[in-house]
Formats: sequence, structure tokens, C-alpha cells
Amino acid sequence: MFKIILFLYLFLFFSENLFAKQFATLRAIDRTTGRSFILNAPINENVYFSKLSILVKYCYQNPINMEIENYAYINIKDSHSDKIIFSGWMFSSTPSLNSLEHPINDIWLLKCDSNNN
Repeated sequence: MFKIILFLYLFLFFSENLFAKQFATLRAIDRTTGRSFILNAPINENVYFSKLSILVKYCYQNPINMEIENYAYINIKDSHSDKIIFSGWMFSSTPSLNSLEHPINDIWLLKCDSNNN
């Protein structure tokens, strides 16, 4: 019985790391200029856009045999007030479900990736 529990634990640990990615690709729009930007955000490192600090905590991609879906847990702070203005999961297939809607900027997840493209 112990071997089965150990096997399941190791399987879950490795499968979680197998689908975890190292970078999140985000689309950011500056509403004042109307320009769109692609941000490559490394996991657990702050990326700055406009007056926002973006921290991607987790980024996962479904395996190949399933529908392509990327999902990331993201915290976004306003740099001036140091207030968290967004904290939650974003999904690439449904950006309108849970994206940052800010008076000046919009940010949503495009994909999770293993390398910085």
C-alpha cells in the first residue's frame, strides 16, 4: 500500500512540473496611445508595464491530447499606490472572463511557454 501511495505522490509531483511552464506571454494595451505590446514574463519575477508591476506566480498549459488551454495565476500592482489591483487566474481561451480592466491599461494571458520567445 505504501508503494502505491508513494507512486501516486511522485506521479502528481512530476506531472504538475511537466505541465508548468517558465514564461507567460501576455498582451498589454496602453489605452492612452492605443498601442499593443507583447510581454514575456518569467515566473516569479516582476515585469513592469506602464505604471503596473506584474508578477506571474504559476503558468500551466494543458497536455497535447486535450484542448489547448493556458492558465496563469497573476498578481498586478499599481506601482504608485503599491495597491494590488488584480489577483487571480487568467485563461487564454476566454480572455474576457478574467482579465485586467484598468482605466489606462488592459492585460490578458496569451500563452504559457518553456522558452522566452
